[in-house]
Amino acid sequence: MCLPRPVLAANDVLTKDAGECVICLEELLQGDTIARLPCLCIYHKSCIDSWFEVNRSCPEHPSD
Repeated sequence: MCLPRPVLAANDVLTKDAGECVICLEELLQGDTIARLPCLCIYHKSCIDSWFEVNRSCPEHPSD
């Protein structure tokens, strides 16, 4: 379950490709700087930072 304003993990770097960032729709590639939410969803760090400027929940779990 996501928190209203999740605390993001420190800047993590992906160690392997991890699918698509649902915010920008670009691939999450090894070496990208990412943020992991408490629900374990991951996004590009810059994408989720921008998302939280106008939204208060995880893009994949808006009702949590």
